[in-house]
Amino acid sequence: MIARRGDESLVVPMGKTLKVLNQMVADGIVGQYAIGGAVSALNYIEPTVTEHIDVLISFSQVPASDLVTLGPIVGYLATKGYTTWEKEGLVIEGWPVQFLPVADSLDLEAIEQAEAIEDVFGTDGLVATRVLSAAHVVATALRTGRPKDFLRINAFIEEGAVDLDRLKAVISSRGLGARWAAFCRKAGREDPLEPVCRP
Repeated sequence: MIARRGDESLVVPMGKTLKVLNQMVADGIVGQYAIGGAVSALNYIEPTVTEHIDVLISFSQVPASDLVTLGPIVGYLATKGYTTWEKEGLVIEGWPVQFLPVADSLDLEAIEQAEAIEDVFGTDGLVATRVLSAAHVVATALRTGRPKDFLRINAFIEEGAVDLDRLKAVISSRGLGARWAAFCRKAGREDPLEPVCRP
């Protein structure tokens, strides 16, 4: 799996970036992480160009009453020489990484059920990482609701890249039925998850 940064002529390997993220877990800076967004979609559908890597993170020792901040992550990465920001992402080995703390039950389920994969990611050796399941990529895109998210959902459906029963369960359990119905109407498609979506 190789993602392209910015334009199709620029291929930046992700392997070194992912190794840094794995070290953050090993060092206890984050409890766990999973790749989301366009990069996770690469595991299931045709490649697209992306500007950054979305990383969903959980913290292993954060009391429920505490405000979650990215201070420890930023401080840790600064000691490794990663101090450059590009848009909302901290650049790690050529890739801007946007850290997204678990914010709700969908995020929590997504990170817990993320799929472990191993690939070369454009480097000389295998690198292990975790990516959101296809159902959670689609559900997260549905929740976010930008035009590019709807295009991604359409691609998953059209390419048969998501298990519809699993997607239906996630959408139903996370209260996303109304958003799914709105997506179906805007996309002008019959609901493949009937009866979750009733136009």
